[in-house]
Amino acid sequence: MIMEGLTSYLPATTLVLERDYERLGISQNQARVFSRMYELPNCPVEEGDELSMLVQTCESLLADAPQLRQQIDVVIYAHTGAVSGVWGQSIVTQLVRTLGLKHAQPLATCSNNCVAIFSALDLARHHLQNAGSDAKALIVVGEIADNVELRVVANVAIVGDGAGAGIFSLSGCGPKMLAHAIHSWPGYAHGIWLPTNSDCYKDFELNYQPRLKAVIDDVLRKADTTLDQINWIVPHNVNIWMWRKAAAYLDFPLEKIFLSNIRRTAHCLGADMFINFHSLQESAEFSVDDKVLMVSTGVGGVFGAALFQY
Repeated sequence: MIMEGLTSYLPATTLVLERDYERLGISQNQARVFSRMYELPNCPVEEGDELSMLVQTCESLLADAPQLRQQIDVVIYAHTGAVSGVWGQSIVTQLVRTLGLKHAQPLATCSNNCVAIFSALDLARHHLQNAGSDAKALIVVGEIADNVELRVVANVAIVGDGAGAGIFSLSGCGPKMLAHAIHSWPGYAHGIWLPTNSDCYKDFELNYQPRLKAVIDDVLRKADTTLDQINWIVPHNVNIWMWRKAAAYLDFPLEKIFLSNIRRTAHCLGADMFINFHSLQESAEFSVDDKVLMVSTGVGGVFGAALFQY
C-alpha cells in the first residue's frame, strides 16, 4: 500500500504548561514535572469544534487534486477516545458529507487507542485489495482532548489537540508500507484509570521497553529488514525522556528518532504518527529505498509499528 499524500494540522492556540496549568487541570508542581523532566512545555488547544478541525485538515490535502473526491472509495477515521464529537452522531459520516466524497464509505475505529492508526492502515489495505484499481483510501486521525481524562496521562504525557490525514492506494507514487504489526498484552484493561501505584502499572512500566522492541522486531522480520537499515523512527510523542531510554535499549541513534515536535505539540494521541511523519517529510530529504518506521503505544497494553520505504 502506497502513501500518496500526507498533511497535518495544529491549532493556533498554544498553552504554556507552567503558566496555564489551571486550564489544563493540573497543579503547578505537575506542570513543572511535565515541562522540565518530560520536556513537554507546550500544549496546542483547538478553540473550535472537532468536525471543523478534521474538515480543515482534509481540505488542505484535497485542494490541489480535485479528482481525489471522485477516487476516494473509503474514509477511515481513527480516534483514541471512545466517543468522538457529539454523542449519537457519526463524525466520520458528517466528514464524508461535508467533504463531498460521494463515492466514499465511512468507517471509524478507536480499537487499540493511540495505536488505532495502525488498525486504520490495516483496514485501508484490506479494503483497497478488494476495490477497483484506481480506488484510494483517506485515513483521518485526530481529536480534541475535551476532558481532563484525555488531556492528562498521569506520570506520562500531556495531550495536545491536532489532526492528520493521508491518501493511500495500491498503485500510486510515494512511500510504500512494507509491513505493520499490532501487539496486545492482557491485564491492562483499566487503561487511563489504571492506578499508578498498582502492581499492574509497575509491570507495564517494567516491560515497556522489551515490548516496544518486540513489535519493532516483528515488523522488521516481516519486511526482511534490520534496525540498522532504518533511516528514521517516527515516534508517538509521549515524552522525550521515554524515547531517550528507548534509544539506549534499542541501541538506535537518538538523532534518528524524530523528536523535533514533542516540545511544540505535546502528545496528540494517534495523530502523532501523521503529524510527525508530515513534519519529517517537510524537513528531511529522502533518497530511494530510505526506510521510515512509525512506532506507537496505546494505553491498555497495545504496541504498534509500520515500516515505509521510499
